[in-house]
This record gives sequence, structure tokens and C-alpha cells, in this order.
Amino acid sequence: MSGTLQVLGQVLGAVISVAVVAGLLVWSLRRDPRSLRNGFLLLLTVHYVLGLLAVLVATSSALEWAADVVGLVVLAVVGLGLMLLPFLLLVDGVLMVRRERRTLGNALSLLVGLALLALPVVLVLLLRHENPVTGSVAVGLLTAQACMSLLFLVFAVHTALYARVARRAPARAVIVLGSGLVRGAVPPLLAGRLRRAVAAARDRSGRDGVPVLVPSGGRGADEPVAEGVAMAAWLGEHGVRAEDVLVEDRARTTRENLLLSVALLERHGVRPPYLVVTNDYHAPRAAMLARRLGIDAQAVGAPTALYYWPSAYLREFVAVMREQRALLAVSGLAVVTMATLTWLSLTAR
Repeated sequence: MSGTLQVLGQVLGAVISVAVVAGLLVWSLRRDPRSLRNGFLLLLTVHYVLGLLAVLVATSSALEWAADVVGLVVLAVVGLGLMLLPFLLLVDGVLMVRRERRTLGNALSLLVGLALLALPVVLVLLLRHENPVTGSVAVGLLTAQACMSLLFLVFAVHTALYARVARRAPARAVIVLGSGLVRGAVPPLLAGRLRRAVAAARDRSGRDGVPVLVPSGGRGADEPVAEGVAMAAWLGEHGVRAEDVLVEDRARTTRENLLLSVALLERHGVRPPYLVVTNDYHAPRAAMLARRLGIDAQAVGAPTALYYWPSAYLREFVAVMREQRALLAVSGLAVVTMATLTWLSLTAR
């Protein structure tokens, strides 16, 4: 009897934990789906759900055996994926550098792949010396990798969750972010954004008509016309009425895209909420920027070429982390703490 009560208590505790964390996630999503905390809360929810399943599985030997099999399969798949990841990043990095401009941002997948391959070698070399300095550096590197891996997982979970939420966001206007012209013409990447914007506006049409489209982008030094003007011409050629378009032709950055487009919409009496259209890898950061600027807007993304996506996504992760100073500070503190504790333990021998 006491064993049954103990199991029931464990199950009840696990259920309460899941309910509390899931409730916090729902509250956070309703408060603002653009916040990075949603990624943390979703991971915590999954963690507690797995804990609940573990408690339930422990009540039956048959379930426990099945769970062991499933666990081994999942572990094998994840392990194989982690082993292949550096090589996949290297291949993608080489392809990216060959097809695109040779910039640091475009080479990120290549650099991360090299770093993942080099880290085990560096750790082995450090640990071979068996002294406090190398031991502390090795632990510091492992802690830094663990922190960055956790933050990247949070970012990835948040972006996947946000993409599902933003697809249903209402809007009275759709702002399309510019991305550069090629010899004055709209390139395929930008055309993808425009097609996504037209579809989003059509899906949100109702009694008030079709949401206004705002192609946003100024004129670059190597561009014969402003991006907003070229984008508006593209929209006209693809059946969008001129009265459904407001052209913003001065923005040079994403921040200016948002601020100048909102100012233009307000001058024409178009009130929020708004929808921002960019590429899928950039949508979460655009939404976070809108949140910081106090703009009532969600962001959705147009598909991106598969080879381009890893470096672009890594670039977005780096940009977001640069703005999350508290998370970086906590990660840095964890690295310093673990390295210091290792130093103290090795010098105390």
C-alpha cells in the first residue's frame, strides 16, 4: 500500500510540474510570442513531460523495456546526427563560399564545422599535460561549448515555435523587407519575399479589404533605383493594384525598414497589427527587433535555398546572442566558475 501511495505521489508531483511549466509557456506565448523565453519554457515543458513519462514507465516492466528500446534508438539517431554534423557543415560551408560572396557571415557553417572537429583534438592535447592550467582550460572550453549548445537549442526551439504562431497572426498591413537588387531588378530571394507577402495579404483579407503592402528599402550605392520602388514595380507586374501598395524608399537597415514603414502607415491611417515578411532564417530576429522598438508586428519568412540556410541561420543566432547580454554574462560566469573550481581542485592535490 505504501509503495502504491509513493508512486501516486510521484505521478501527481510530475503532473503538477508539467501543468505549471506548460501554463507558464501558454501565458508567455499569449503575452508575446516573439520573446526568447518561450524557447526556454518549451524545453522545460518537454523536460518535465519526459520526467512524467519516466515515472509512468517505471510502474510496468513491459513499459520499461519498451522505453529502453525507444531510448536506445533515439540515442543512436541523435549520436549519429552529432557525429555527422561537423562534416555536413563543412560541405555546406564549401558550397556556400563557392556560390556566394566570400564573407565571414557566409563562411560561418564552414568555421563552425572546423571548430567542432578541432575541439576534441584540442581537449586531448590539453588533458595530456595533466596540470592545473591545461585542465582548467579544457573544462572552460567544455563549459563554453555546453553553454553555446544550450543557447543554440533554445534559439532553434524558439524559432520553430514562433514560426507556427506567426503564421496565424492578424495584420492590417504587410511590410516587405528589402534585400538588395541585381542590376536594378528584383532577384529570386527578394521575389520569394514578395510572393510570400502577397499570399499573406490574401490570406488576411476580410471585410476591411486586403491588407496594405509596404515594400521597404532605400537605394544602395550600386542600385539604379530604390529597392522599395523596384519591389512595387514587381508587385504591379504580378497583379497587385497600385492602391494596395505604399512604397517606403529610404530605409537602409532592418531597423529603418520597420520604423519608416510604420511611420508611413500611420500617416495613411493604417493602424496595427502589422506583419513583417522577410526570409525564414531572418524572421525571428526581425520580430525581436519589432518587439524592442515597441511595434505591434509579427514576422513570417519566405523559403530560402537549402545550401544558404545553415550559414544564414548561424549568423542570425550570433546576432541575437549579441543582444542577449544577460545570457552571455551568465554563460561567461559559468565558464569562469567551472575553470576556477577545476583549478582549485587540481592545485589542492
